Amino acid sequence: MILAKLKESTRDQHENLEKVVNVMESGFTRGAYERLLARFYQFYRAIEPKFVGSGIESTGFDLTARLKTHLLEADLKKLGIFNSRDQIAPVLTALPEIDSPAKAFGTLYVLEGATLGGQIITRHLKQHLGIDNGSGCSFFNSYGDQVGPMWKKFGAAITAFAEQNGDDEAIVQAARDTFDAFAEYFSSAQVDRSIAQTV
Repeated sequence: MILAKLKESTRDQHENLEKVVNVMESGFTRGAYERLLARFYQFYRAIEPKFVGSGIESTGFDLTARLKTHLLEADLKKLGIFNSRDQIAPVLTALPEIDSPAKAFGTLYVLEGATLGGQIITRHLKQHLGIDNGSGCSFFNSYGDQVGPMWKKFGAAITAFAEQNGDDEAIVQAARDTFDAFAEYFSSAQVDRSIAQTV
């Protein structure tokens, strides 16, 4: 089954990324949150357009409901920092190619997986920083109480695609490439300097 294969093949990368992107750590400040959102905005703004032309829509999968750049933009505006962010070009390392449905599903495995802790993160941010869905937390709360059903729908779609097309290797490699790009970008000192100039 493709989900089990993905989980096993990306386990180390997933654990590494959780260390790099840690919203739950003690001492996490509003400033740190703003910088983190700015990173997410730059990353999603660069990677989401790459789904265009991938052919994933031909599989019947609704990609529109999964896009999140607009949520990050709204959060940055609510926090009052978007105007200083939107003129900065993303400082990005090489992003994975998303030129087939298999690669699109592999990349989405990483992006959709990032939503699974959303409710826990949302509660944490409200409790410790006073930030909720209406004041700068819509990205982490993207699916609200539907995060479980949304993940199940994605799981069913990627499983059906893998069973019909036998592209497991391409799906897994795309997921690995996406984890690598995510981790490299979020740990980049160059990104820290770029964001520090404006946030």
